[in-house]
Amino acid sequence: MERTESLLKCEQLRMVFGDLIAINDLTFDIKSNSLGLLGPNGSGKTTLIKLMLGLIPPSSGTITLNMPEDNGLRVISDQPKLPGELTIDEWIGVIEEIYGPLTRSIDIQGDFGLDGDRKIKTLSAGQKRKAALLLAFYGSPKLIILDEPTNFLDIISREYMLKLLKDHLKFTNAKLILASHRLEEIRMFCDDVIILKEGELMTSISLNNPIPQLYSMMVDNSEMLINELELGDVFYFVEKTYMGDVIKMEASDAVFSAVARFAIEGGSILSFTAVDELQRSIEDLLK
Repeated sequence: MERTESLLKCEQLRMVFGDLIAINDLTFDIKSNSLGLLGPNGSGKTTLIKLMLGLIPPSSGTITLNMPEDNGLRVISDQPKLPGELTIDEWIGVIEEIYGPLTRSIDIQGDFGLDGDRKIKTLSAGQKRKAALLLAFYGSPKLIILDEPTNFLDIISREYMLKLLKDHLKFTNAKLILASHRLEEIRMFCDDVIILKEGELMTSISLNNPIPQLYSMMVDNSEMLINELELGDVFYFVEKTYMGDVIKMEASDAVFSAVARFAIEGGSILSFTAVDELQRSIEDLLK
């Protein structure tokens, strides 16, 4: 039987800074090619990346990253330190000298709107982020680690970068570790996700085959829908929001029978959403 090699493995990993417990007893073993680190600011995502890269030693426990060889690693941190005195053209020259030419025939510099004569220190926060992201698209990356990659990007640049990265990963077969607080980015790129809260592992989820755990609905007549759910013996609960009642119910065939009866009686559905394990975990995190 073929043995799958771990991408990232932690065993009772702990990181303490004075009185602050940044990482607390993390244990997991990820064997897929793409891992998402999800959690709010201060959850431990950046500290975990520093630990996996060996930039800081753990207080206790172990962490093992399947590190590529031959210039195969690309890391773009949440606050990259770029050579401010270099122009964009000079910066690209440095990248090419270290990693090799642009991986694919695309005009990433032009599409990112980066003027080759501008010094990095004169760029806006969004332009500096683009300059840092250039690292991922040169040479032959085997593992790309990104920490909040779309911070400071405007919506157009963000959508372009995400599409470009998606195509790039497919072309290079590079593995990815992505730390983000954006759920849509995690869904777009990751097979597995680790959800952190205050340095602790809240849950580990596979995204390969997301299965609905709940259905979430808003309707024009909550009382009538609730009556149909009770007739069908469907488990449900109601959440009060500023937009109105949100009715959440177990994911079962009985739900659709109840909703069909509701519609026949003249009820209107305003929204219907399938809530999988990841979405439910995020909702629990926010409570």
